[in-house]
Amino acid sequence: MGEQTNPWECINGKNIPTTIELDPIIYKYTSPACRILDIGCANGKVSLPLALHGYSVTGVDVNTEVLSMAKSSSKSQNCSQIPLFVKGNATTLPFPDASFDVAVMQAFLTTVVSKDDRARIIREACRVLKPQGHLYIADFGQTWHSKIYRERYINDLPVTKEEGSIVAYDEVTGEVAYIAHHFTEKELVLLLIENGFEVEYFKNDEFVTRTGKRVNGFIIVATKL
Repeated sequence: MGEQTNPWECINGKNIPTTIELDPIIYKYTSPACRILDIGCANGKVSLPLALHGYSVTGVDVNTEVLSMAKSSSKSQNCSQIPLFVKGNATTLPFPDASFDVAVMQAFLTTVVSKDDRARIIREACRVLKPQGHLYIADFGQTWHSKIYRERYINDLPVTKEEGSIVAYDEVTGEVAYIAHHFTEKELVLLLIENGFEVEYFKNDEFVTRTGKRVNGFIIVATKL
């Protein structure tokens, strides 16, 4: 991300994994008048259910193709509020300060390989949220008890340069398609509190990947200080 080419900008929209379901806890922190920003919205898997609940939702993503998929899906749904989908980079969100009540990052930070960019993204989310606004995060946790993931963390380290990261390869070319990072609880909590938030809700979870593998996960709601 940053000024470097973002590999997710060019990936075929159908190849972007979107397997995590929205946790119902988010509805505890929303109200009918909420404006919600879905950061890294992909094909609208989060934006559309929220819109169907009547919320005003804006989705932002760097991938043009996946935004087109999200727009097509929204037209086929009977949403009382049609989501707005915008192309943009999460490190420099194209929205004014204090524009939203809630921001959502569903399996998004895992795609960000730069620690500096992760911090920028959290600060940007903080900037566009209203005072006392909430940031909902659902993301992957390191799963060292799994032999499959343990071997990938170790074997991929020379490429990823960060413990807990794994490499996904292009099935056709065999080249690196993207790197995904799995977090520790400490990583995510410090990332939030060092960039303008306090953790209000935290839950350990288990997610199932597109290939059927089970992986640790975290559900977090943080409040803008």
